[in-house]
Order: sequence, then C-alpha cells, then structure tokens
Amino acid sequence: MNLTKPTHVVFILASIATILVAIFLEKFSLIYAQPFTVFTILVIYFTEKKEPASFLYLLSQVIGLVGGILLILGMRHYLEAVFILFSLFYIIYLRLMYVRNVMKKTELRTYFYVSLISIPILYIYYKVIQIISSELKDVMIYFSFLMFFMLSYIITALYYYLKNKTSANLWMLIAAINLGFMNIIIGLNELYMYETFFTVIVVFCSICIQFFILKFMLHDSSEDDNILNLMG
Repeated sequence: MNLTKPTHVVFILASIATILVAIFLEKFSLIYAQPFTVFTILVIYFTEKKEPASFLYLLSQVIGLVGGILLILGMRHYLEAVFILFSLFYIIYLRLMYVRNVMKKTELRTYFYVSLISIPILYIYYKVIQIISSELKDVMIYFSFLMFFMLSYIITALYYYLKNKTSANLWMLIAAINLGFMNIIIGLNELYMYETFFTVIVVFCSICIQFFILKFMLHDSSEDDNILNLMG
C-alpha cells in the first residue's frame, strides 16, 4: 500500500473499520461495513489499471460481495446459493490465472512439488469435511462442485507459481493460501462451532485476499520480473 495515495489510505481505514466491527459489534453489522472494502478496492483498480478493465474481475468482486453477505446472514440458510456463487468465483480466478500465464513446457519436478504440497492440503480438508459432513447431507452435490473448483484453484495457483515465479503468480498464490485457510475457518465457524474470533480471522483473510488479487490484476506483464532472477 502506498500511503501517499488517498485511495490506498481509504482502503486501509475501511479495512481497519471492518475488522473493528467484527471484533466489537454483532456479526450482522458486517453487512454495512464489508462493502466499503470492496468499493475502495474497485476505486483503486479503476484509477491505477493500465490494461482494459477485466469484466471477470469485476464479476468476481460482485459474486464475492453477495456470497459474503449470505455468509453474514447465515450460511446454514443459504447453503446451495453460497456453494453455487463461490464455485463461479473460483472458476473466474482459474480463468484469470490461465489468461495471464503463457503455456510452456513444464518440468517433471514441478508436478512432483505440486503433488507433494497438495497431499497435506487435501488431508486437512478431508478432516474438516469429516467434522461438518452431517450438515451437508442435503447439498452434497453442490458442495462437491465447490470443493472441486476450490481445490483446483488453490492447486493451480501453486502450479503456476512453481512453473513461472513471477510477481503476479506470487500474489495469486498468497491469495489462494489465504482463501484455503479462510474456507476452513468458515466451515468450522458456520457449520460446527461459532466463535467471534473466527469471524475476525475470516474478515482479515478476506481483506488480504482482496489486496493480493488487486496486486495480481494491476501487475504489468511488460515488467514481468522473475523472482528467481532477482534472487540470483
């Protein structure tokens, strides 16, 4: 964040205000606070983008906002809608990653590293699903699609970064890690045991995701600085 830019300062203030609302007020109050972070992110995007505006990125922000509101209202009451919305959300991010990465030959060790790192991720989600499975019996088909696209997004972000260590891929990988962690907290918080502290973590992670996805979208591909070369 550049503190000399008013739009960046407003985003930081909106984020702090949203976190404070999550800490001190009822969860429902986030309906009024959460949209401000999305609005300020979009203002930054439109004022700093060098390429034409991405319809998919704008759509993902709308879907994320609507899905977030449904989570605040009570995930148990909107399971099907939440699973459908966030499945679309992950499909969009998969597409955004694809169009920003040039296809080239992948080394065998990249597949090995992706597989090795994916094993603990899949195991953690398996254990979490075991905990909340009783709440998902009536929506298992929707949930299965959500899990497929969500894990595809996380693993693909890891794959693209290991394959091509650009700044843009790093930002998307960090966002994917935040999303992966946040989704575990959401599942436990909404379908197993509600804790205000979990809600605060979710809000913090969502802000981090917005920030790093924005950096991904604003990254200038003409200045594609390879991190390995910089470290070398």
